[in-house]
Amino acid sequence: MLTRSMVKIAGSVLLASVLSFVQPDAMAANVSSGAVNGVSWHAQDFDAVVDEARAAMMRDPVAALELVSEAEQALAAQGQYTSVQQATISWLRAEALTRLGRPAEALPAAQGALNLLSDTDTRDKLYGDVLVALGRGYKQTSEYGLALENYQSAYEIFRDIGDTRSEAIVLQSIASIYKDAGQYDRSVEYYLTAMERHPGDVQLELAATNNLGNVYRELGEFDGARSQFERAREIAAEMQSPILEARILNNIASLYVGFGNFTEASAAIEQAFAVLPDESRIEWTRFLFGVQAQIAYGRGDYAEAARLTSATFDGLSLRETSQHFAEFHESAAQAYEAVGEWRLATEHLRAYYRLDTQAREVMSSANLTLLGAEFHFAEQELEIARLRSAGLESELELADARFRQRLILASALLTVMFGLSIALMWRQRAARERQVLLERMLFEDGETGLPSRSALQRQIDTLGPLEPGMTVAVALGIDRYDQLEAVLGFSRAAELQRLVVDRIANHEGIDGVALLSPGVVGFMLDGATLEEARYTASRISALFRRPVELADVEIDIDLTAGLDAGDDPASLIKRAVIAIQQARDIHQTVAVFDVEAFGDASLDLSLIGRMTDAMRTGKMTLHYQPKLNLRTGEFDTVEALSRWNDDEHGFVPPDTFIRLAEETGRIRDLTEWGLRQAIADQARMSAAGFDVTISFNISGALVSDPVFAEFALQQVKSARGKFCFEITETAAMQDPQRAMATLRRWMDSGVRIAIDDYGSGLSSLSYLKMLPCHELKLDRAFVQHIATNERDRMLVKSTADLAHSLGLEMTAEGVEDDEGLALLKLFGCDSAQGFGLSRPLPLAALTEFLRNAAQDIKVEPAPLRSVQDRSKRSS
Repeated sequence: MLTRSMVKIAGSVLLASVLSFVQPDAMAANVSSGAVNGVSWHAQDFDAVVDEARAAMMRDPVAALELVSEAEQALAAQGQYTSVQQATISWLRAEALTRLGRPAEALPAAQGALNLLSDTDTRDKLYGDVLVALGRGYKQTSEYGLALENYQSAYEIFRDIGDTRSEAIVLQSIASIYKDAGQYDRSVEYYLTAMERHPGDVQLELAATNNLGNVYRELGEFDGARSQFERAREIAAEMQSPILEARILNNIASLYVGFGNFTEASAAIEQAFAVLPDESRIEWTRFLFGVQAQIAYGRGDYAEAARLTSATFDGLSLRETSQHFAEFHESAAQAYEAVGEWRLATEHLRAYYRLDTQAREVMSSANLTLLGAEFHFAEQELEIARLRSAGLESELELADARFRQRLILASALLTVMFGLSIALMWRQRAARERQVLLERMLFEDGETGLPSRSALQRQIDTLGPLEPGMTVAVALGIDRYDQLEAVLGFSRAAELQRLVVDRIANHEGIDGVALLSPGVVGFMLDGATLEEARYTASRISALFRRPVELADVEIDIDLTAGLDAGDDPASLIKRAVIAIQQARDIHQTVAVFDVEAFGDASLDLSLIGRMTDAMRTGKMTLHYQPKLNLRTGEFDTVEALSRWNDDEHGFVPPDTFIRLAEETGRIRDLTEWGLRQAIADQARMSAAGFDVTISFNISGALVSDPVFAEFALQQVKSARGKFCFEITETAAMQDPQRAMATLRRWMDSGVRIAIDDYGSGLSSLSYLKMLPCHELKLDRAFVQHIATNERDRMLVKSTADLAHSLGLEMTAEGVEDDEGLALLKLFGCDSAQGFGLSRPLPLAALTEFLRNAAQDIKVEPAPLRSVQDRSKRSS
């Protein structure tokens, strides 16, 4: 797209423009001779510092600027100095400031140098160099017309004195303008001409190859761009300039980002930081952070992208950034939108539009191309004058022919410019339409056309500081929305939401109703208390006593309201939406956000991060609860259970960290760790003389995962003993076909399958018949009170009979006493497990428990009291 080719200069163009400012040879002859314009110089200290500043200009502009200040001090100490000396100081300062991207300071310095030299009526090399400095400053401020005028005047001076190196520098500067204007073919032509005009100069070649790399990047020619950048980097290394090398590495990283290779891009940025001698001194280090932010965003690490974006723009006013930041503004808006920072996303989007508009204005200006044409004719006329004075008639005739040809081309150019103006006018119109579209995408829901959550957040932000307890966010959830959407379809569900919002918006005192998420709408009540908000929510719910009519169908709508009041604008909406579910959990129609019920989200994040370390450092362990075989009286199976004692939080309940692991996608890591640990512990038990089967719990989220299924199968094949995988009866609900295939594969490989917590879920004969398994583990809720509850006894007996009729074994969980254990054996249960037999034990205590139990094996199981005693001694 035209706009991106104009402003896609972020990480590379500022660096490219700095590199294009090749160190001129101003004063090279004059200083060494000891005289400038006939004025004798005796201040050797001043001369030496000036030479050192010139030498450092391209390699390290910060150091050059410091040396310029030293030269100025030496000049002041001298007492007497000329306007040429003063102009030299101002010119050098302008050069250094331009390289550091500070044109607002560079332009006055260059203009001051020009004023000092204007009094001498001498148009020498120094005068030309000052004109070039002015042109660079104007280019950085996007005043391309003034930039070209100064470049043209400087070029004429250098042609007159025969300085081909300076001619080449000006040609490269003009090439950069064509590059910014999107005329890449012309830009390439100028860079190549510059290299031909003064070949063999490493600094010129460095600047040209680096900038050609940027042009090829804009043309989408990856190989061409990479080869040019690599050559530029070789030259920088030969020059022993780590700063230049870092700049070019940044360009290489930006190239890889543009083509989606984030691995190579990251490697290039790391090399750039590695070669920097002192990154804190380099103002453009922020551009390295900018490219790093783009890499992080490309990899999906939005939080890191936002952090690096903050470093990129640290200390900058977003309303005053230059074109060099245009692409970074665009990627910043994307990163902040991804993490929910809508205000920052909007600010960067505005900055991007500002720079985009500026760039379009430059493109639409006829001065840019016409001045470029004037440069061609000025060069041609100068060449003709030289040939005429030398009497070279044949070459003069050829030059005249070329001139006439260019005159014809110029006429054609004017015609093209007219067409281009029309095209640019349409492009500007398209840009405005794109801006409107992007704002609509950000602040309007695409499916319903309703104001989005971002629009409501923007409304909150405009309120300024919130008065505690006097600004309430109200979120209203449409009950059963998922079912309604499934029945109605997406388009009609969207229409239903619009009808709901229309009815709410017509209520007195309600304004700015937005769609917060599918099936959830909301608005703000500014200057209202929670009690007033409750009353308003109740009145709105009453509006829906009358059904909503959609396509001649009447639909009953019920709403659940969530409220939050506070002085934190960023969290109001989020907490109000959470309060909807809190209201549903307690079967209420309205609820205020309860921070205690929600818990400490930061603690959850801390725990999930520490959980990984706990698995690695041994803070996470496995305990084993023995399971008694009621037919043999042996403890032949143990169930593996995770236990975690954290250094900071103490004992963390399994329900807490397992829930967090499932919610954050870490359950696979936890399960794989546990399976490896169980296999290792089984080998230790086997070495101690105890061959026990280990029952291991598999999360329902993993049963349908084919990669985990293969991992688990390969692990248990290497185990010393048998394994039983315990799954809940709802584990196959998400993807039944794949889950069933996994269970059958495990069974065929010799792994026992047990249905855990049977009876606590959606138990049914048809579901049980469908699940491949060996064993049912009856939930503890049916077992704990069988000695005193006749209904429980009937349920246990019928479940045991059912299991046996299906060819399954049954284990009863939650055994607490002797009477319960005796009844379980009487009812035909195969195994029993519970605190009455043994609590979960660490490996060492389990080995001792099994050793004691082996000494007392009987046909009839030992009384629970003696078993409990052994458990206490072992633990």
